[in-house]
Amino acid sequence: MRTLSSLALMFLSLACFSQTKLISHRSHSGSNTNFRTAIENNLFDIGNSNFGLSISYVEKVDTVILKSPNTIFISRKKYRIINGSVNKVTTLTDTLNRANSLQFFKAKNIDSLKKEIKKTYKLINLDSAKFIGFNKIFNSTR
Repeated sequence: MRTLSSLALMFLSLACFSQTKLISHRSHSGSNTNFRTAIENNLFDIGNSNFGLSISYVEKVDTVILKSPNTIFISRKKYRIINGSVNKVTTLTDTLNRANSLQFFKAKNIDSLKKEIKKTYKLINLDSAKFIGFNKIFNSTR
């Protein structure tokens, strides 16, 4: 029994440290054309591999809209950046109301609203954000 379990453990350890299919094909096929064909036809299921590429995400607030006295829309864009160039842009919209986000409605000016957005959405960029519909309520409180 001990010999059988030792043998099984040995085969398991060999499988854990084996090469990936891609590396094995590259090092043993000998032909760059065969390797190129294998990559182009996705024979190694490498769709989720990044091969050491630098991936980062930047999130920006695009627009903040006061839809009604009780509703604010925040439109955000999330940029996926691979090696310095934008690869994918995802647009997200949050609907805030007095019941779930009262602190946004307590803002007295654009600066206090920006401060609240930065506090709620950590590490978000507000440099080019447009604020629509807030002039009426902020100018009337002066």
